Amino acid sequence: SGDSMAPMDASAASRGGYVQQVDDDERRPKPSAPVVPKGQPPESRKSSYDKKTVRTGNLLIARTVTTDPSYMQEHPPTVISGSITMLKGNKLYLLLAIVPFAFASEYLEWGASVIFVLSCLAILPLAGLLGDATEQVALHTNETLGGLLNATFGNATELIVAIFALQKGLLGVVQVSLLGSILSNTLLVLGCSCIAGGLTAAQVKFNQVAAQANTTLLQIAILGLVVPTMMESVGQLSVHGTVDLLLSRTISCALLVLYLFYVYFQLFTHRALFDDQKAERERAAAAARGEDDDDDQLEEVLLSLNGGIAWLAVATVLIAVLSEALTGAIDEAATSFGLSETFVGFVIIPIVGNAAEHSTAITMAAKGKMDLSFGVALGSSTQIALFVIPLLVLLGWAIDQPLDLYFGVYETVIVFLSTLIVSQVVADGETNWLEGIMLIFAYLIICLSFFFYHSAQE
Repeated sequence: SGDSMAPMDASAASRGGYVQQVDDDERRPKPSAPVVPKGQPPESRKSSYDKKTVRTGNLLIARTVTTDPSYMQEHPPTVISGSITMLKGNKLYLLLAIVPFAFASEYLEWGASVIFVLSCLAILPLAGLLGDATEQVALHTNETLGGLLNATFGNATELIVAIFALQKGLLGVVQVSLLGSILSNTLLVLGCSCIAGGLTAAQVKFNQVAAQANTTLLQIAILGLVVPTMMESVGQLSVHGTVDLLLSRTISCALLVLYLFYVYFQLFTHRALFDDQKAERERAAAAARGEDDDDDQLEEVLLSLNGGIAWLAVATVLIAVLSEALTGAIDEAATSFGLSETFVGFVIIPIVGNAAEHSTAITMAAKGKMDLSFGVALGSSTQIALFVIPLLVLLGWAIDQPLDLYFGVYETVIVFLSTLIVSQVVADGETNWLEGIMLIFAYLIICLSFFFYHSAQE
């Protein structure tokens, strides 16, 4: 009868035919899930893919990934096989072979220069591993929890290195390394991304709402550095004095509250705005290149939840141990290399902590995914300015280290002018290779100045 389910013969079932499913509102044939032979490659199972949105590296940009739940149920990932696949997927992980030598260099007393170099090289792949492990864990959660997880671990490497430098009283190194991270992301990485994207098209468009939100938040965070600097310049406070520390800690609390609003804005009230704009732009870009965007967005769950958490813990612990060795060798290593602590903190340490993130941003830009590229570069800078710097000021208060928001007149002016340059680049929602060249030259000029610059503490 019309109200009952029509039977399907065995021949139709063997051909993966249709099952007649009837409800009260609509009566039409619906395809059953295709039967996938064991060992068949993922491309042939596209009809059974589920799409979900995950946020990686920062919050203001999300990307849609495709997973295959039926295949995951039949072939659940194991820690060993998933780890091997993950490590083979990035050539940067070849540097993991240096990690044992980095540990041995400190205990065998190979010298500060060797310890510093080996620690830097060992942290490079571990920072990438930390990011990949975070993303694997995020794939097992919902979008909100995944976004918060990535926000927490997005700049974990810089935070860990800075905490150990803070414990050793290297306040100047902490400050210039954080400023260096901001400028390397906003000038160097963003410039390389503009060049990479500009080689694919004369004018490359990106999500203007997300970019302007990032740059505005970044400017407000830099304002928190300008205020103590200007007050010291007009003689209203003394560096590391009572008024300076009270003002810096109060501003830090305000910036952390602003960071919470930033997270809430992206993950809750305006989530659809960023997702819809980005998805539409990426689909158009993929169609223009004649590509299937679904294939490019396929994200394989390599690790189980427990496996991802295990790698996350291992990478964090290893980075922490190497960071202690790195910060302990900075003084002697800088002297032996003929460099100032300021240059080492401003140029070398930020590149070490952000190398994996930098390569991701440039690679995405070369593929035409400017939203994701700009999100990695600008989002990381915003997170450092709004979250990492204020958090370290409060941590310094807790461990009796007088870290304040007075970063020096020269350093603060340089960062403020750089944010103005970046805001002009992203103002129109499109970019080209010439703007990338300009950003890189601005970064090179600043690095050259820091080569000759010696802070008052030095």
